[in-house]
Amino acid sequence: MEDTELTPMQRAFTRKGLFWLTLIGALIADIATKAWADTYVRPTAPRVTPIIDGFIGWKWAENQGAAFSIMDGKPFVLAMIASLVLAALMFYMWKADPKRKFFLVALALVGAGAIGNLYDRLLLGHVRDFMFFIFDLPFNGTKIINFEIPVKYPVFNVADIEIIAGVIILILMSFKSDKKKKADKKETPDGA
Repeated sequence: MEDTELTPMQRAFTRKGLFWLTLIGALIADIATKAWADTYVRPTAPRVTPIIDGFIGWKWAENQGAAFSIMDGKPFVLAMIASLVLAALMFYMWKADPKRKFFLVALALVGAGAIGNLYDRLLLGHVRDFMFFIFDLPFNGTKIINFEIPVKYPVFNVADIEIIAGVIILILMSFKSDKKKKADKKETPDGA
């Protein structure tokens, strides 16, 4: 069957395999590490078990909010936001050129992280977090519009890392895209 004979849905799955492989792999990594932490880190709570002394360790937390416990106790609102984000990601994946590999990987990472945390939130009523930076944040105690930056970085999980990595890739790509647009404008003569 040639590519021209495929339906749009079939093309999205075959031509964007990198997206699907990244999404599934990242989702498995998140769910597997949360299951591991549930078995091995949870029983040690509230103690912090250092991995790299003075830097990072294991610490169990059941987060009912988003990052920094924003919207704590509002799982329905957070589930709706995650669902909207996932819908937008699928739209952009669907429209994206399959040659834009980094873009597809970034979307897949954000999507996997959102799905992983949504899975926890819907099935358990909280998100399982288990990684913790042991050191104090250098700017702790600073207030930003009625929000005080905590002394310690919040406990996090693999899904959070995936979301942050995906967003960083998208930001870096936007800078590259802006530079390319400026370079293209310089090459184009006035009035063209």
